[in-house]
Amino acid sequence: MKKEYHFLLIDFPAALKDLKANSPAEWGEMTAIQMLDHLRKGFELSLSKEKFIVKTPVEHLPKMKDFIQSDKALRPGAAKPYSYDTLPDLQLSFNEMKVELMRSMIKMLTHFENVPDHSSIHPSFGELNVQDWLRLHSKHLHHHLLQFSLIEA
Repeated sequence: MKKEYHFLLIDFPAALKDLKANSPAEWGEMTAIQMLDHLRKGFELSLSKEKFIVKTPVEHLPKMKDFIQSDKALRPGAAKPYSYDTLPDLQLSFNEMKVELMRSMIKMLTHFENVPDHSSIHPSFGELNVQDWLRLHSKHLHHHLLQFSLIEA
């Protein structure tokens, strides 16, 4: 888990500094500010007490969990889970959105430190514990940093 904490707290913010409001995406339709809000929603959803319906057949969940723990990347163009649509978009300036994203991440990490047995439902991956969430968030952030050419593959 130390690897994920280092990525979340050091590597991700460092890469995010180079993101500009008009930074173009290599794929997808999100703008830079929409991507920031999308990532914020991911952090918020990992803390949700909502019992989201898991769309993945139960017999496939072990492979999904294996994927989370693997070094395999999320593929460009992967569909976002429906749960993202349960949270409102924030109407903030670009710089305010960056701050709000980091605030959401710190809120999540603080919760995980205070409640190490936390678990919650992801609509594609099922019930995830803290280690699963940290690994999935690292993959997700890496995916979107690649999308906006903020890191190299």
